[in-house]
Amino acid sequence: MKVSVITDEISSDPETAIELASEWGIRHVEIRGLWDKRVPDITPKQLERLKNILDRYEVDVVAISPGVFKVRIDDEGAIRQHLMNRLPESIDLAENLGTRIIVIFGFISDGVRDEEAFDRAVNLLRQASDYAAKRDVILALENEPICIADTGKRTAEIVNAVNRENLLINWDPCNAYTSGEKPFPDGYRHVRNLMVHFHLKDGVISGCGGERKVRYVPPGEGEIKVLEQIEALKRDGYEGFISIETHFSPRVKGTYRCWAALKEMLKRIGEDIE
Repeated sequence: MKVSVITDEISSDPETAIELASEWGIRHVEIRGLWDKRVPDITPKQLERLKNILDRYEVDVVAISPGVFKVRIDDEGAIRQHLMNRLPESIDLAENLGTRIIVIFGFISDGVRDEEAFDRAVNLLRQASDYAAKRDVILALENEPICIADTGKRTAEIVNAVNRENLLINWDPCNAYTSGEKPFPDGYRHVRNLMVHFHLKDGVISGCGGERKVRYVPPGEGEIKVLEQIEALKRDGYEGFISIETHFSPRVKGTYRCWAALKEMLKRIGEDIE
């Protein structure tokens, strides 16, 4: 099984993050935040520095997560800026870093998930996918609680409606859980044939109503059924990466605990780590 880690879950300083990941035996990373900026909002000098760090530690980039379309579905100005600027700039960065996968989102909904919002999201994602296809890039739509694409079911419905080969899913079962869906097996059943990337975190929800809060924990200590989910990935022949997304502090110690827990699970199911 191929494993990566999101660098800013270890440190916002990429050299610290990549050095530690390399020492732990992780040879692949996902890039989201660097030097307290979200990609692609870095300077050419910072890009060259990042590439030098990756070369020095012999680590490669498997995906970037620039926050494309993590904007309100009714914010026409922000959507236009993402379509015309942020998406092309993100593709430029992905090409520079040697990856074809860009994690994107399905528009902040503020609770509105009616047919009009769904159709608008589909139309915009179709435009983005058609542009990305011209540059041989895969867009991985991540399910996110605040977005129209929040559960596995709704994210799959959107991807199927867009109907473009280069729009697939970045499956995050913990995000599906916090969206009110049972991620495994229910949510996974919808996304299993559409996945290109996978975010791994675990959590526990406490409270009720407006007081519900999620506490993130190492894989296997929460309510996501991580072991069963990973067994299903193996059984279904998933060929993408499992990308560690810690989401709790302390970041270095926390991410190492997540890595150790994932290694133990993969060992239990007889999976080697790439």
